[in-house]
Amino acid sequence: MKKTCILILILSITTFSFSQRKSNPKIGKNETEIAAFIMGDYDLAYGGQLVYRLSVIKKLKLGAGILYGANYENGSSPGIYGYGAVFADALYFVGHRQKWSFGGQIGHGFYNRDLPPFSKIKAGIYYNISANYRAIISNKLLFTTSLFIL
Repeated sequence: MKKTCILILILSITTFSFSQRKSNPKIGKNETEIAAFIMGDYDLAYGGQLVYRLSVIKKLKLGAGILYGANYENGSSPGIYGYGAVFADALYFVGHRQKWSFGGQIGHGFYNRDLPPFSKIKAGIYYNISANYRAIISNKLLFTTSLFIL
């Protein structure tokens, strides 16, 4: 795990050092984002999301998306359960070159944590608040790193 974190840190620093020097050319344009995530604390969570955003004003984008993920519990009773969400999305860019942004997502989430044959899908609210750093790699590729509350 330590080697993986060091590798990701080195790749991130390299990407940031060679990223854009001018203002973000993607500001003011609609965008589609496909993202994958891996998170770990007591459990390991992995999944992905698809978001489509429309440019409302120069530094603000509003959109909608879907998310699906799975948690792998490694406690006393290990298991895997899935969860998902349909959500609204807002992203606001700050700074001169618009590399930094703040975002939020809120929507309807669902999960199934029970084991069959007694499984039942449960619902709840999904929310995510984030601070993001975006580095433009090429015309069609961005590298984003985020700190978020989920």
